[in-house]
Amino acid sequence: MKGLLVKDLCLMRELKKMVLIIVFVSAIFVFSGTDQAFLTGYVIILSALIAGMTLSYDEMNGGMAFLMTLPYSRKQYVAEKYLIGLLIIAVGVVYALALAVIQNLTGGGADMKTTLLTTAVCAFVGVIMLAFSLPADLKFGAEKGRVMLIFGFMIVFFGIFFGFRILENNFPDQQAAIIRWLNEALMSRYIYPGCIILGIVVLGISFLLACRILEKKEF
Repeated sequence: MKGLLVKDLCLMRELKKMVLIIVFVSAIFVFSGTDQAFLTGYVIILSALIAGMTLSYDEMNGGMAFLMTLPYSRKQYVAEKYLIGLLIIAVGVVYALALAVIQNLTGGGADMKTTLLTTAVCAFVGVIMLAFSLPADLKFGAEKGRVMLIFGFMIVFFGIFFGFRILENNFPDQQAAIIRWLNEALMSRYIYPGCIILGIVVLGISFLLACRILEKKEF
């Protein structure tokens, strides 16, 4: 599996322009007083999207058919994709925290507790994106899988948005209770272990599903 990791790390060179753009734009956000939650989400979510792009390079010119002839199992191939994805997200988290510290030093950021909470929630969302995208990419192809991921999150976002609007217009007391519960949950000491445990469970289910998809796939 070490060879697969080296391969994907080398492929990351092809994405250097995108990475430089992310760094440049995020630097502008830092010094323009952009909301820290948005900045953190921007960096980590894009990191999660980049994590799935190595599969696109594997599919080019029938590359998957060749890769499946190499001396490792399909399960190892899937495991490496999750590992490289988590590594990329981890790099995004570290970079987002560094930007948050710079913002705090320049007087434009939030307190450290809020910063850590925002980063943890965004990292959790990034992991969920990875967990949904890899099985979809393996099943339908990287490009179709990415489109499905974006549409899926748009459906969830607009579903939550319009759901809260309906509650606001028709059931304001219930909406206030839900918002109060969410605030209490986010401020709870269990939020960090909760995100970790739920993330591990979702990744585990996703990994088993991705392995099953790849085992049945013919190239």
